[in-house]
Amino acid sequence: MELISFIQQYISLSAEAEHTITSLVLDQTLQKGEVLNTAEKTCKRLYFVKKGAVRTYFYQNGKDITHWIYPANTMVTSWYSYLAQTPAKDYIETTITSNVVSLTYPEWQELYTSFPELERFGRLLVEEQMAAIDDFYKGYYFLSAKEKYELLINAIPNITQIANLGHIASMLGISQETLSRVRK
Repeated sequence: MELISFIQQYISLSAEAEHTITSLVLDQTLQKGEVLNTAEKTCKRLYFVKKGAVRTYFYQNGKDITHWIYPANTMVTSWYSYLAQTPAKDYIETTITSNVVSLTYPEWQELYTSFPELERFGRLLVEEQMAAIDDFYKGYYFLSAKEKYELLINAIPNITQIANLGHIASMLGISQETLSRVRK
């Protein structure tokens, strides 16, 4: 199972932990545009993208703003909502047909209690997510449109295959016309 392989990149898992995780996961195949969580609803699941891609976005002044795009082999949730168990400020949606597996917040908490090595995985995952987001956005505000696009291509090389140009432009904070010029 892909999720088990992903976890094993961080820690060693016992056969019992593998079996328990495998028995708990919800495996879903979702079409493009399916929403996994909405704003004002507490995000109860942590998703692993086996195939496809998922984006997080929010609305500002009625405009859809993409926050991040998660390709295959990554974990995604509405991070603040999930970790604090409070209503989300963003939405989670597939950008293409995708296969995701997920576990609920209570299921992860029980796994952490039953298999302490998974607590280490959870900590390492959150640290990695925070570091990646921090690194991406630290210099981001001072970059030109071209530099922003290059930074994104370095972070997610296949971004143009898994997300439309409107979402990419939104994520970069530039117009679609500017993105087209930069890509040439």
